[in-house]
Amino acid sequence: MSTFPLGRIAGLSIRVHASWAIILALIVVTVAAQVGSLDPGTSQPMRWGIGVAVAVAFLLSAVAHELAHALVARRRGVPTTTIVVYFLGAAATPALETTRPRDEILTALAGPLASIALGAVLLGVAAAVESTDTSLAMAVGSTALVVGTLDVALGLLNLLPAYPLDGGRVVRAMAWSRTGDPRAALRTAASVGRAVGLTIAVLGVMGIFLIDSIDGLMIALGGWFLTSTARGVERRASLDSVLDGLFVRDVMERDVTTIPPGLTIDTFASQVLGGSAALALPVVRGSELLGLIGARQLRGIRQDRWATVRVEDVMVTGSALPILGPGATVQSAIDDLARSSLDGLPVVEDGLLTGMVMRRAIADAIRVRAASAGLAGW
Repeated sequence: MSTFPLGRIAGLSIRVHASWAIILALIVVTVAAQVGSLDPGTSQPMRWGIGVAVAVAFLLSAVAHELAHALVARRRGVPTTTIVVYFLGAAATPALETTRPRDEILTALAGPLASIALGAVLLGVAAAVESTDTSLAMAVGSTALVVGTLDVALGLLNLLPAYPLDGGRVVRAMAWSRTGDPRAALRTAASVGRAVGLTIAVLGVMGIFLIDSIDGLMIALGGWFLTSTARGVERRASLDSVLDGLFVRDVMERDVTTIPPGLTIDTFASQVLGGSAALALPVVRGSELLGLIGARQLRGIRQDRWATVRVEDVMVTGSALPILGPGATVQSAIDDLARSSLDGLPVVEDGLLTGMVMRRAIADAIRVRAASAGLAGW
């Protein structure tokens, strides 16, 4: 997952998903064009300035949405250290796992309510400066109007009962409260989300023929996205069931080959990339784990440089390298592998490297368990 640091607020690390680069560019261009269309007398610098202001303000609004989720979650006892801001703020919130349905509802609603409240304030600012004819006031009013509208739309969109949107999380919490089974509740939320997605998709297709082809197509695509997401959630629920009771100690490789940091990569790169060696190798000095180097890091280096590049120059280390304990769940290992985009993760017990968890070992364990449970398609 490609994310970029934005800063820290209230002890929380704020990171922005790379997709925002495209979104911000589209907002700048679209707003600048609309300003020019509505008021041809507006200068080019003013048009682009308003576009940039709207884009930045909307990004900060999305940060506020996620920050509201995180702060409420932390207040309800959920340990939260990092926020990842996606275009749809709710896309990041499934990672905020609560232990009670009530906490889930409060955490889920915090984001949309924050977006709607912020949007209402900005729309109020736009209305207050509407009668002012100075250039600065017009720019502020235009920015507040667009961002306020986007914020209200973002809040209302996230209230749709389609998991993992915030409204879907509320549905999950309500089902959880009724049944006492969070996994069954997740499947219920996914089913509701699939129905909502299909309904929106059908309305979008009808809109293509009856109203406007572009708007109808966008609505249909949104419905398709929600339906696909719901299927993914159902598959995740099935995966959780398969992985129940499976721990890192059950899948880790204990006979681990380690390499020193000063080794040049030409001594092992061809074996790793060719598949005859492990896809990820821990880097150690004595008994100290320093980092990890895998196939993904090696593929980024031209072969004519292998003889001069040392392991310590390209290894993954520090906060970019999750460390697992043997008692950690395989589900947590899968999440760490997904976030880090690594081929394997080291397992450490009492400060000593005791093994490695590889993607392929987890995949094999899932296939075996799924076959035992009579599940197809794994």
